[in-house]
Amino acid sequence: MAPNKLSYTVVDAFTGRVFGGNPASVIVLEKDHKLSEETLQLIGREFNLSETAFVTPQTDTTESDSRSFGLRWFTPQVEVALCGHATLASSYVLFSSPHIVPKSVNLIKFHTMSGELTARRLDSGRIELEFPAGAAKKVDEDLDRKAKDVVLKAIGDKAELTFVGVGEGISFAKYMLIELDKSLDLKKAKINAGVFAELQPYTVVILTTAGPSPNEKFVSRVFAPLSGIPEDPVTGSAHCMLGPYWQKRLGLHDGEPMVTKQVSERVGDLEVIWDEKNGTCRLSGQAVIAAKGELYLPE
Repeated sequence: MAPNKLSYTVVDAFTGRVFGGNPASVIVLEKDHKLSEETLQLIGREFNLSETAFVTPQTDTTESDSRSFGLRWFTPQVEVALCGHATLASSYVLFSSPHIVPKSVNLIKFHTMSGELTARRLDSGRIELEFPAGAAKKVDEDLDRKAKDVVLKAIGDKAELTFVGVGEGISFAKYMLIELDKSLDLKKAKINAGVFAELQPYTVVILTTAGPSPNEKFVSRVFAPLSGIPEDPVTGSAHCMLGPYWQKRLGLHDGEPMVTKQVSERVGDLEVIWDEKNGTCRLSGQAVIAAKGELYLPE
């Protein structure tokens, strides 16, 4: 029988303060919860956050140094293949629940649509995620021209585009990465997010510029109006494309940490490490619990 109420935790991810970063609702379900796909999507719509994460325990209880869970992410409109901030939020909830993940365990394995993802509790108190890395493939002239037209309409200014690329594979096929000239103050720019719907089938549009100082390698903003997210406050998955792109763009060494900021109104702080050999990106950040409660389901 499906449950008639669910406990939830709202976590602000990639920040050390409430009202910062990106909020995600985290719901830890029973392994055989029997909730339908439609109900999971309705719950995502009810919370109306960028993502709602559903965590389910896995059957293997023989692990001693790690714990395994299933993980799915829903926006208000669709299920997505990869989500960074809601994974960080889920990890924070699990690491804060010693009856689920003992304090002696510092590694969580998530089984997702994008394969196995890991979250590691660091001595600093931060959490490090390891995700698949995504490459930004330069687009052809027609799509480049269309992207430039759409960006100029969205920003309403003469922003100079220096690169337009798109992702590939189940995790990044709907992602478009656009580098803008550093002369544009991305944080202060007034952007009409709805215009990015014209770039479909690319539903996640990443705008990025070089950082303002050597200590901040790059900044970004991310828009996904076709997924019900006009602007995403902080997007971990986008940094799995941004990391490899900027490491090459800036001529950094393999594995060199990059401190970066997503300059939405809420602002998010991340450290990104691209592991080219293993084809992964490690993202680390903080998280804080903003709210807890119960959601009542119709009978």
